[in-house]
Amino acid sequence: MISDIQEKYDLLSNEQKEIFAGYGLRQVKHFVEISLPNIEPSLPENTQVQGINAEGKVQAVNTETQQGYIWISDLQWQERPIATVDVDLKQDFLEVWEIFNLHEYDLIDLSHIHRDFLQHYHV
Repeated sequence: MISDIQEKYDLLSNEQKEIFAGYGLRQVKHFVEISLPNIEPSLPENTQVQGINAEGKVQAVNTETQQGYIWISDLQWQERPIATVDVDLKQDFLEVWEIFNLHEYDLIDLSHIHRDFLQHYHV
């Protein structure tokens, strides 16, 4: 499906390999192409998405005040202290998306690639 998957995998940092294994390429594509465009426009002023925390929630931080925000299920940001460890960073998701050229693939085609790769290749 994805050509040169081993070579692309080898370009990933340790954190990006964890995102690859833990989320899979389908979830990376969904986060970058669907979630971010839907949630970023509603960010409070001077706030940027930081990543996904260990609870699986998207978190953001105000760059001036360091106030934390969590994206909650009713489609809004809620002020909340944010995790400073165990956060899968937005930038790492973007790097995985770019390295694997995920914009070229449909979501459905990405469903099991990471699992099949991890089972059949020595990583």
